[in-house]
Amino acid sequence: MAYKQPASDTWHYEYLPYRQSETPAFSTEIEIPNYRIFPSNQPEHYIAETNEHLPGDLQERHALLIAAAPNLYEALEYFFNIMHDYPSSRQKGYVKFAIDQARAALAKADGRAGI
Repeated sequence: MAYKQPASDTWHYEYLPYRQSETPAFSTEIEIPNYRIFPSNQPEHYIAETNEHLPGDLQERHALLIAAAPNLYEALEYFFNIMHDYPSSRQKGYVKFAIDQARAALAKADGRAGI
């Protein structure tokens, strides 16, 4: 049976860089970008971390996309469920709701919405 994402499960991400010494004397450190993705109701149980070998901006885009996964899944599932009777769904306002829901999920994945 496939995993069913609960609608109330929201994921977030946070920036948690690693620190690495540049010299053996530990006098200077460099920051290595890293993002951690976690459920909002259990931040200590993270879902994923980004690959520290990638550039920081790419890591953040990956973190945004992963954090938006439950919203994207929910929007796609809703859209799929209403499309069996498009005329009726449109008349009842379900299509507009599906579009709004998809738009919000994409905004979260792009970083244009609060996470």
